[in-house]
Amino acid sequence: MKLEDIKKKNIYSVPDKYFDQLPARIQSRVNEKKPVFGLSLNWSLAFKVAAPALALVLILFYFDISTTDNSTLSSDELLAQVSTDDLIAYLETTDITADEIIEELDLSNIELDFYEEGPIMQDMEMNDEDIDALLDEYGIDGDLL
Repeated sequence: MKLEDIKKKNIYSVPDKYFDQLPARIQSRVNEKKPVFGLSLNWSLAFKVAAPALALVLILFYFDISTTDNSTLSSDELLAQVSTDDLIAYLETTDITADEIIEELDLSNIELDFYEEGPIMQDMEMNDEDIDALLDEYGIDGDLL
């Protein structure tokens, strides 16, 4: 089959007086007022999106308030709720030094008994030479004692 053998037939049709009415239809569409910013808020869509989000926030806020009622607990009571193992694990993962911890301690309320018959010195047998060596090692003046 050759291209010349195909009959030429116009398969497209135009409604009557279409091109006569076309300029008027175009002009009426151009003259229509459109929104200034080109954006229109679809309130139903906004409500459909905002309502579940608001409900989720309210639910999370409720559970956060109901599960964490620590406002009446003091810092000592809160710290008492943390296990020693957790505290040790926290201190191992931070850059806090032993000197920084000691600086924060309040040692004014602690009473230590350093006498020979006391529980601290009970198992230690040290003579004066050992004590002097320790004082020299740590740079402590013996006259202070």
